[in-house]
Amino acid sequence: MSLPRKPLAALVVAGALVFSGPAPAGAKVATGCAKTYSVVRNDSWNRIASKVHVTMSLLLKVNKAGTKSLLLIGDVICLPKSATTKDPSTTLKLKAPAKRYTVKQSTAIIREIWPDKLENRAIAIAKRESKLNAASYNGCCVGLFQIHWLAHRSWLKNIGVTSAHQLLDARVNATAGYAIYKRSNGWGAWN
Repeated sequence: MSLPRKPLAALVVAGALVFSGPAPAGAKVATGCAKTYSVVRNDSWNRIASKVHVTMSLLLKVNKAGTKSLLLIGDVICLPKSATTKDPSTTLKLKAPAKRYTVKQSTAIIREIWPDKLENRAIAIAKRESKLNAASYNGCCVGLFQIHWLAHRSWLKNIGVTSAHQLLDARVNATAGYAIYKRSNGWGAWN
């Protein structure tokens, strides 16, 4: 069955009008801002406002934007003067540990500290979390089991851990990891 020529032509023209528009340009860059922020994957106006500790309405106002304004990865937006990008009290900055452990040593320490029936799963978790690198840490989490220092420091002192730096030791971290396992009655902290 064929369509008459005039309706078909009208359909093609209408489709072209609907789908035509300016081609997407590169990332937008804000100018004349006191502070800026580069949009990353999964950002939204609300997430950015939370990250920099301002209200979403203030962030939108500074950028002359609305909640429907599109954000693309790489866009550089303005931040209000009151924005704070990192809270120094919650970001760990640790010196390199005095002793470095090999993967083999870290594995042996986990086998020594964890019960036999749990050690294989513990090694798999440490491998996933830190690649069995006892000196591994990021802004919040430390060592073999990537233990969140700020979340656990209140009770870690009960097992002798009084600083995040101590968690860079494989033996201390494996002991703390096992304590977390016992406190949570399972692997919940790593799921």
